[in-house]
Amino acid sequence: VRTALFSSAPLDVGLRRAMLWIFALLAVLGVLGSTVGLKCVQAFLGWRRKQQKLDEINKTYENLRSIRQDAVYHHGWANSRGDFKEAEAHEAHVIEIDRKLKILREQYEAVSEGGLAALANVGFAGAYVVDHSDERPKDK
Repeated sequence: VRTALFSSAPLDVGLRRAMLWIFALLAVLGVLGSTVGLKCVQAFLGWRRKQQKLDEINKTYENLRSIRQDAVYHHGWANSRGDFKEAEAHEAHVIEIDRKLKILREQYEAVSEGGLAALANVGFAGAYVVDHSDERPKDK
């Protein structure tokens, strides 16, 4: 029996069978490894999309909070000047911002608890599109 693997002589039957088992084992491990790797990549990409969506919602929320703070300040300033009509307009603006903030908070909680698919289940349309059907003309 020859021991050289790269010679032109035929290999021993036991060595052939051992090499076949090794190749079969490597093929099975390759398929399993690629499947697990694909699942890991999909999980990571899903987590990343969720974090990006949460960051986007949080950025809009913080922007609206800042706008609300300014509107409350202007409401108090209009009241101190005696311009009650303008104060009422600022108060209506604050109420509208509060409604939008509530929607954004619900969206954030839905995404953080259930992922991006939760937005569709809760009834939100994709991003944070706010229903403007009950806004007055001055709010547009």
